[in-house]
Amino acid sequence: MLLIVTGCSAPVEVEQEDIATVETIAEPALDELLQDERYVRQVYGELFTANSPDELESILAKQLTQFDQQIGLIYKGPNLLSEDVEALLQKLRIHHDMIGGTLFYYEFAIIPIEQGLFLDLFSRFTTNKIEMASILPKRDALLASLQLESKSEREKLEAIHRAVIEGMDYNFKDDDLVTNHSPSGFFLYGSGVCQAYASAMHMLLVEAGLEAKLVYGELKSAIENDSKHMWNLVNIDGKWRHVDATSNDRGAGIDNQVSTVYFMLTDEQLSSTHIWEQGDYPKAD
Repeated sequence: MLLIVTGCSAPVEVEQEDIATVETIAEPALDELLQDERYVRQVYGELFTANSPDELESILAKQLTQFDQQIGLIYKGPNLLSEDVEALLQKLRIHHDMIGGTLFYYEFAIIPIEQGLFLDLFSRFTTNKIEMASILPKRDALLASLQLESKSEREKLEAIHRAVIEGMDYNFKDDDLVTNHSPSGFFLYGSGVCQAYASAMHMLLVEAGLEAKLVYGELKSAIENDSKHMWNLVNIDGKWRHVDATSNDRGAGIDNQVSTVYFMLTDEQLSSTHIWEQGDYPKAD
């Protein structure tokens, strides 16, 4: 839904003759603008069309995975409401880990047009294609250094878990910086918050051949408001287990920096300290 709020001021009395006649020029209708190839290219790059909810999901999944910041899409399927788009974006966040691990902010508008509905989606990500071109070689070099080929799944997880913790400093002061929420926080800067830990670890786990998910939830705490949090869910030898590398980092320079308190936990074990929508993820029992 697009909401336009106009500002108000106290009424001012003016003489009728002081009011000049202003000729208004009508702005082009959205339908006309979408027919203008130069406008579409400048604003959206490409205009997409979806004839069904499945097509809509497929297009958004592909473009968001590619860090497409401005998506313009003509929708010709069943009626599409704001809550439908919101639910779809949350679904994509859960089921497409590169979207969930990097999507930082979004807003959208649904506008009726002659061809159906126009979805205008703007997104911000914690990284981009250019930065990923620098991240991927560092991911591959780190995995090569860990020599995981002959290791068991458990040993691979242990090695990656240790490498992420030892290669990161938790940034308490600048947690509002976008890079601190990005895999670049680990691969390029060595500093970040939970999203950087979890997204970097996810990239390493998947490239090492392990099945993994990013989990979005909260940490229980003594303070009034629970804090948003992210961690990993990994399938080891056919069993899903939770790993929270952020909480396992005791801090650089501390003996036994790598804790295993939040390593390979079941749902029941983790639920004493963490909150998440358990129905959205595989069961760790």
